Amino acid sequence: PGTLRWTTPLILSGLAIAVAFKTGAWNLGVDGQLYMGALAATAVSLGLSTLPGVLLFPITVLAGIIAGMLWALLAGILRTQYGANDLVSSLLLTYVAYHFSDYLIHGPLKSGAYGPAESSNIIPETVWLPKIIEGSSVTIGLIVAIVLAVVLYFLIFRTTLGYELKVVGSNLWFSRYGGIKVKAVYLKGMAISGAISGLIGVIEILGVHHRFPIRFSSGLGFDGIVVSLLASNNPLGVIISGLFFGALRNGSYNIERLTEIPRAMVIIVQAIIVLMVGMQVIIKFKKQKKDKQSSNDDQSKETEELNTFNTNGSEG
Repeated sequence: PGTLRWTTPLILSGLAIAVAFKTGAWNLGVDGQLYMGALAATAVSLGLSTLPGVLLFPITVLAGIIAGMLWALLAGILRTQYGANDLVSSLLLTYVAYHFSDYLIHGPLKSGAYGPAESSNIIPETVWLPKIIEGSSVTIGLIVAIVLAVVLYFLIFRTTLGYELKVVGSNLWFSRYGGIKVKAVYLKGMAISGAISGLIGVIEILGVHHRFPIRFSSGLGFDGIVVSLLASNNPLGVIISGLFFGALRNGSYNIERLTEIPRAMVIIVQAIIVLMVGMQVIIKFKKQKKDKQSSNDDQSKETEELNTFNTNGSEG
């Protein structure tokens, strides 16, 4: 159960990163978007707690998804409108989200029911996610994550929008030449990525914690980068890599308690995987750059030969 508990957010985090990378966006702000989604879900469920569950549940989920989407779009707009580096802006916005959540939990959303523990009040039970395995933290969020991975696979590889996302992510010049509205497509990719990130926060609050505990994420967004890269940004592959890293994360919490092996060993294993995947990406990038340079050289040579031919022909 522990492995499946962590598999859910890791699959979703990997999907959020995969969509962004396919679009050519460096969305390193998944953790921040996750926090904003969790905050929105918590605030809405507590503020509208008198509503019946049939209304409160969809409103709470939608609020969290929209909050994550808007937070990601903020970084996207900074790039498209002002030329800001999305890697830097999305990362910095994560820390804004961290401190904003700290302020709310120490202030308007603070609960005095847990002694020294810093968290919000318990959200209404009417919005709690049903559990797949009783007595564990495995909820229907796992099913949602798997279904979403399948949906994103068809979106990316079988629809016009998916084609546009991939083209914009791979070749901006060709995208503009083909009449694709690059900025609009880029913002769509960031919006989808942010919405998925917000959904992670919603599932964590509604399915696991049932309140907003301060700094609960534990770097899920950054782990999603590794999950996505290991799956080559393929949504279906993210399911497998998410399960693998879910097992690693769950094992890291038990390894020190049950054995004499330090938890840092799991982090070392993850780092080795990152290095191996990173080497593959670098080799592929260098090959593409070399092929592009060769293509440019061949084109220049052909142009020179054509100019020489035209000159000789005119002289003749």
